[in-house]
Amino acid sequence: MANTLIDLDDEALEQARRYYGTSTKKDTVNRALQDAATRLRERRNAFGDHLAEAYRDFAAMSPAEQQDYREHLDRTQELLEQTPTLDVAWAQRRAEWAG
Repeated sequence: MANTLIDLDDEALEQARRYYGTSTKKDTVNRALQDAATRLRERRNAFGDHLAEAYRDFAAMSPAEQQDYREHLDRTQELLEQTPTLDVAWAQRRAEWAG
């Protein structure tokens, strides 16, 4: 384990200490780092599961449905390239679908 000197946000550290129920700065920081790594791993696994399900759904579509879906993805990609953030792009896309 590396010995590292860093400046910490005392207020955030205290909140994390209470959240994790730890008693030392070292334990609190290590627990928060472990938690972050676990969350990232879980998100990656969930995304992989989502991709597998999406592929199964796509494979079950008729050729015409697959073509429609590809066109939808192309339009979405174009919109993403033209907008500053994902939130803005999805808001525009939803407005398109509603209209």
